[in-house]
Amino acid sequence: MLTLEIITPDEKALSTEAKEVIMPTEMGEVGILAGHVPMVTKIIAGELKVVNDSGTEFIAVDQGFARVLGNTISVLTEAAIDVKAIDLSEVESAQVRAEEALRLAEEEGADPAEVERLETSVRYLIAKKLAKGRRR
Repeated sequence: MLTLEIITPDEKALSTEAKEVIMPTEMGEVGILAGHVPMVTKIIAGELKVVNDSGTEFIAVDQGFARVLGNTISVLTEAAIDVKAIDLSEVESAQVRAEEALRLAEEEGADPAEVERLETSVRYLIAKKLAKGRRR
């Protein structure tokens, strides 16, 4: 059995046991089973799947890093939310506002760090929207 911890800057978003964890990485989805070799990988905004005895949980995660050591997976991410808790209309509204703010920032020649922050926000909102859409 694996131990999965998802940690955001604000809280420990999830701590659970799992048979398998499938993470969205820069190289595609990576599946982790008990006994996996140690690794560190970059997580991209997307859907993290947690397979356990009671079924599969889906967690929308933002970019971050994951470490696999022994049978423990630690995911450090900017944000994480259970897909069941996502309000699609709220996400769509936030996405429109974020895309508008990004457009204005680019037009006004805003600081590149601010543009990157807005782009990251839009990517996470899109990941949440896609994850929720697949689970309807």
